[in-house]
Amino acid sequence: MKTIFHNANVITLDAGRPRAEAVAVENGRITALGSDADIFALRSGAALIDCRGGSLLPAFIDAHIHLLAYAASLMSVDCSPDAVSSIGQIQDALREAAQTPAGRWIRATGYDETALAERRHPTRWDLDAAAPGHPVRLIHRSGHASVLNSLALALAGVDIATAEPPGGYMERDLATGEPTGLLIEMDALLDAAVPRIGDAELSQAVRRASDNLLSGGVAAVQDATATNGPDEWQTIRRLIVEGHLQVPVTMFEGYASLGKLPRQALGDRLRRGPVKIAVSELSDEITPGEDELAAIVWQAHRRGRQVAVHAVEQRAVEAAVHAVEEALRRKPRRDHRHRIEHCGICPPDLAKRIGSLGIAVVSQPSFLYHSGDRYLAHVPREDLPHLYPFGDLLRAGVRLAAGSDAPVVPPRPLLSIQTAVTRAGRLGAALSPQQSMDVGQALRMHTLDAAWPAFQEGERGSIAPGKRADFVLLSNDPTSVPPDEIADLDVEMTVVAGEIAWPPHARRSA
Repeated sequence: MKTIFHNANVITLDAGRPRAEAVAVENGRITALGSDADIFALRSGAALIDCRGGSLLPAFIDAHIHLLAYAASLMSVDCSPDAVSSIGQIQDALREAAQTPAGRWIRATGYDETALAERRHPTRWDLDAAAPGHPVRLIHRSGHASVLNSLALALAGVDIATAEPPGGYMERDLATGEPTGLLIEMDALLDAAVPRIGDAELSQAVRRASDNLLSGGVAAVQDATATNGPDEWQTIRRLIVEGHLQVPVTMFEGYASLGKLPRQALGDRLRRGPVKIAVSELSDEITPGEDELAAIVWQAHRRGRQVAVHAVEQRAVEAAVHAVEEALRRKPRRDHRHRIEHCGICPPDLAKRIGSLGIAVVSQPSFLYHSGDRYLAHVPREDLPHLYPFGDLLRAGVRLAAGSDAPVVPPRPLLSIQTAVTRAGRLGAALSPQQSMDVGQALRMHTLDAAWPAFQEGERGSIAPGKRADFVLLSNDPTSVPPDEIADLDVEMTVVAGEIAWPPHARRSA
């Protein structure tokens, strides 16, 4: 099928030809671009899509998302700061959810203790008061902590005698030693105890997640879940085959499943990505420790694999850099594209080491918007200049990509682009504005430079002949509007492999 997208302000993000007016597409690939007059000469037999003067860009790529967790969050009780502002309101939401047969699990997500009036985590007893007959799991917005009520703790086998796993923490009542219900970095235990949502509910949730991504202009994702293995691969494959998931997925392989995933399936719609290594950071300790982390990175590197290390605090980032440094010393490899996910605290000297080693950083500008006030209140003053230091990383020559980390924050790339430029939090306060970037850099962070860590820059991330026809049509030019208005632009169309995927009712006009 031949299609021409015309009457557009085409922002290609291709340095060889930055702008155009029209793009010709055939069989899901870009065949030509140029002026309307040039491309209209190729119109024979083509369907025409009038972009009505809007800005046509390469579709956005979410380079760090937890797809199934994000989908599940859409079917859970919303306890995010947008929905609740106190523990009392969390209780009200749980009471409403408890209007189901006793014993059925209640999943709630997104709470942030710093945004609650009480300025503390809820406890098991708070949750018991709202839903005593239902096991409740309330997940923190970070995804690294949960609060369980008493029934859920019992079903999970957690009591006063339970020992924390390495890197995990269980809060206890200071007087009795009893668990308060707050469990940090203990998901392995909880995931084994809490029933997974059924296939039908998961399919519905993933369809909603897919539509949300497409409505934001996202046409490809990289799933960064550390527990991904063969079961998750088969689940995502089924969801694509059955039509619930329209967005191609690059799936990270959890280190515990190293070597168990195939390279790809369904053409390019499902691919294996890097080996994910999660570093837990509690009480100024990291798990795995530096030596163990270096050994794990080496095992993946020696097999020719790419690694993606979750590292937020400076000590974890330093450990990740050291591990990659040692692996490259033992077995040099060009174009390895090892990745650090997040890189939350990173002084300039550390940024330079990252750049010199060719490590990519995949970070989350939207964290500054959603958590900026919490950072200002709780991040040590001496660390604030190095908080998500996009400017320093770019100046050090680091390839910098963006992801949402959804469900931690919603996958809204336009808000992420705006925040990368303004570094403004929800209430307007800017965090370390010297670490900002220009709009062009922010766009590349969400397109071409998001494709690069996945070895996909040859087919995604810019508009050029031969590449996939993945586009987003915006209501205005993000490079010409005031930076603080970028998030207000409308996504009028999302195109995946030459087909209009959003809005669902869109039709071609001949």
